[in-house]
Amino acid sequence: MQGFQTILLSLLMVVLLPLSARAADETDTSLSDSTSADATMTTSKNDVFMIRQQQPIAGFEPLTVAGQQVDAAFLEETLGEPHGAIVLLHDQGEALESWGVVTPLRHEMLQYGWSTLSLMLDYPFTPNILLAIKPDVPVVNDSDQTTAVKEPLPTVDSDATKTDNTQKDEPASLPAISNQQRIEAAVAFLSAKGIKRIIFLGHGKGGVVAIDALGSLTSPISALILVGTDTLDNNDVFQTFNQPILDIYGDQDLDGVSLAVNTRKVLMKRNGNIRYTSREIIGANHVFYGLESTLASTVRGWLHATFVNRKQVNNAALL
Repeated sequence: MQGFQTILLSLLMVVLLPLSARAADETDTSLSDSTSADATMTTSKNDVFMIRQQQPIAGFEPLTVAGQQVDAAFLEETLGEPHGAIVLLHDQGEALESWGVVTPLRHEMLQYGWSTLSLMLDYPFTPNILLAIKPDVPVVNDSDQTTAVKEPLPTVDSDATKTDNTQKDEPASLPAISNQQRIEAAVAFLSAKGIKRIIFLGHGKGGVVAIDALGSLTSPISALILVGTDTLDNNDVFQTFNQPILDIYGDQDLDGVSLAVNTRKVLMKRNGNIRYTSREIIGANHVFYGLESTLASTVRGWLHATFVNRKQVNNAALL
């Protein structure tokens, strides 16, 4: 009987062992295929992410200012009938590519005969960090339980500890490039391309930068477009700047923008500048998300009426 049981167990092992090995192989194959698919998917996603991150800015063409590079992007008009160029000045907290205002406009205006130049500005940055000053407090010595005030350590001048060789090897830091210098370089760049009609378009704080630059530029600016620009510290420039001005804002813009536009409107009437126009875009916030096409059509329509249509009328009068 015992021999029969031994023979039966041997037969069962012979039958079951190949089946378990086959199941294990199938499981390993399934896991390998799944891992391979996941790895392929992850690699594909990473490749797409890397391509998106490495995608260059269209028309990227940095300007040289005082021996330093300033980021800029220039795109030439595609209409075939050039009307001029628009210098786009971004808002504080944004950059060369600023979705909502700058980037849509710099691409949209090309088909209507307007070249565009987006310029990187330098705004002051104040970190929101509170630095607490550690007060001088008595220090208790645990060994003798006596109280003693720790004497302050002598300050060491880090510059004095440097060797002369180290100081000689360090390159001299270049001075910061002001926004005024950046704008002058942009105007010079466009003038070198033979562009005579230059429009400034400033978004938010970019409008303030544009206005500040008007008083010191040697080359005349043909027009000024403000988008969501708040109250100005100084309105004296409007007493001498008699070129066309378009003031655009959204009814859901930042607090104070609509009041600032109304103030400028009254000031323009008082100064007799009849070439000032304001436009309110219903439903628009400060960055005009979702209404970029409305913003572009507003800018295009005003430029066409101010420059292109006026030129056509003047040419017809000469015939």
